[in-house]
Amino acid sequence: MRYQGNGRHTRSGFTLIELLVVISVIAVLISLLLPAVQAARGAARRVQCVNNLKQIGLALANYESAITAYPPAYVGDPRATGTAFGVTYPDGNLNTTPGFAWGMLALPYMEQATVYASFNTNLPCWAPANVTGATTRLSVFLCPSATGGVEPFALHRYDNGDSGSPNDAGEFAPRIVFSRSHYVTNAGVNQPWGRSTAYSADFDVAEPIPGAPAPHVINGPFYRNSRTRVASVSDGLSNTVFLGEKSSNLCDATWVGVVPFSCTPPRQGWPSDPNSGGCLVGAHSGPDVRDHPQVIIHAPNHPFGHTDEMYSQDGNGSNVLMGDGSVRWIKETIHPYTWVALSTRNGGEVVSGDY
Repeated sequence: MRYQGNGRHTRSGFTLIELLVVISVIAVLISLLLPAVQAARGAARRVQCVNNLKQIGLALANYESAITAYPPAYVGDPRATGTAFGVTYPDGNLNTTPGFAWGMLALPYMEQATVYASFNTNLPCWAPANVTGATTRLSVFLCPSATGGVEPFALHRYDNGDSGSPNDAGEFAPRIVFSRSHYVTNAGVNQPWGRSTAYSADFDVAEPIPGAPAPHVINGPFYRNSRTRVASVSDGLSNTVFLGEKSSNLCDATWVGVVPFSCTPPRQGWPSDPNSGGCLVGAHSGPDVRDHPQVIIHAPNHPFGHTDEMYSQDGNGSNVLMGDGSVRWIKETIHPYTWVALSTRNGGEVVSGDY
C-alpha cells in the first residue's frame, strides 16, 4: 500500500508483464521437474518388479526345501482321457487334468495360503469351483511397468488339432478366466509345447528330430511335471535363468494353470503366431531343433515378438530371476549363445559374469 499526498491510499500490484514473467518461470520449472518425476516413478516401478521376482525366488527356494524339488511349470497326467466342464482332453501335447501351474503351487510359500485353500486340487484348474482362486489378482505376479492389462483374462483355444502350430479359435465356451501373470518360467532351449504327441508323454525323454543336429531335449528347470532339484542344476543356480518377465502387451500369461487345447495368441500388431497351452506359463530361448535349429534365438524383447519369449516394457531387455534368487537385467543385445547357456540347467557351458 502506498500513501499519496492528497490523503488517498492506492493499492500496488503486479503489472501484466510481471505476471507473464512469473508464469513463464513457473512453466520452465515444471518442464524441468516433470522428467525427473517421471524418471523417479519409472525407477520405482522397476524396483517393484525386481522385488516381485525376489519374493517369488524366495518362495521357490522354500518350496524346494520343503518338497525337495522346485514346482513344475504345471502338472498333468498325460495318460488321462475324458471331458471335464466343457473341455475334452488330452490335446496334441497331452495336456490333461488337473493343470495347476507353478504360481498356484507356490502360493503357501508367498504368504497366500488363503488363496491356495480356495482351490480344490481334486478338480481341474478350470473347474467352476476354482473360479474364486483362479481369478484372484495378486500383485506379486504383476509388473507395474507392464501394459496390456492386469485384470484376469479369458483363455483362448485352438481347434485345428495341431499343438505345434495352433490357430486362434477364440475364447473357450463356456469362458475360462484366469488371473494374469507378468512372469513365466524358463523351459530351456527347446519348447516342450512344440513336441509331437508321441514324445509329449514324458518331457524328460529326448525326442529325435530327423535332420536336426541334436535331439529335442527339455533342458530348462521348468516344464510339465518337472522335478528339478538344486542338484539337478549342474550349471549352477547363479548361471541358470528360472523366471523372466512377459508383459501382457505381448500376450497373456498366467500363474494359475494350463487348460487342454488352450493357446497364446499375440496382441494385435505383433507378427508372430500363437503357441499352445504350455506357453501360458513358460518361455524358451531357442534355437528349437524342431522349428529353427540354426536361425532363431530369441533373447528377451526379441523384436519378432514370439509369444514364447520373455518380454519387458522397461527397456531393451528384461529382468530375470536366477536360480540363486538374484535378479539380473538381460539386454536384448546379449550374445545369442550366452542367452542359450543361461537358459539351460545342465548344458555344461561356461558363462562369463559380464553379459
